[in-house]
Formats: sequence, C-alpha cells, structure tokens
Amino acid sequence: MSFLTEISKLSGSSLNVESENQIHQAVTLAQDIGFQFGIHPAQLRLVIPSRGEAVEIGAKFHDCEGGEEERGKTYQVNLVTLPGLEKVGDGRSNMNSISTIVPCEIYPEGVDS
Repeated sequence: MSFLTEISKLSGSSLNVESENQIHQAVTLAQDIGFQFGIHPAQLRLVIPSRGEAVEIGAKFHDCEGGEEERGKTYQVNLVTLPGLEKVGDGRSNMNSISTIVPCEIYPEGVDS
C-alpha cells in the first residue's frame, strides 16, 4: 500500500478508499493462494461440466436453487451458474488427492421453476 500511495502522490492524485479495499482484498487472496499451494506440488482445476452431463449433487456440485434435500441426487446439467474450483494434489507427493475449494453450481435439466 505504501508503494502505491507513493506512486499516486507522484502522479498528483490519491488512492480512494474503494481502491484501497480492492487492493487489500487482492493481496489477501494472493496470500491465501500462496499458503494453499506454496511450493508444494498441487494444481488448481476449474470445474465446468458439459450440458447434459450427469452429476451428483453434493460437495462438488450444488443445485443453484436446491438446498440440502437435493444432496445425493443425480441430475443432468442444463446450465452452469457458477464454475467450481478444485485443488489437485495434497501438497506432498500424492497428485491423486482432489479437494473442492468452490463447489460448482448448476441448474439441472427438467426442473420446473
């Protein structure tokens, strides 16, 4: 923040509160990602199922309109409303370990609203 404050002074302007908050959030997110992955072998993977693909509602996939009562049911994907994010690898040597960071939200086919 001090670096950006000095740059803004040199340009004759100042950082507004909204920009400071956005910078703080970006730095915090970068720090969290660094702690999560660091130098350990792991990968981030975006989860976007294809339309018509069968998925089970649970930890990895959520029905965007359903609650806990949908857990365990299998639906075909009509629309992905929020892509998911997975961590592949346990940070050691096991690259078979997969954990969900952000569940993928879908709108299932054949569901009346």
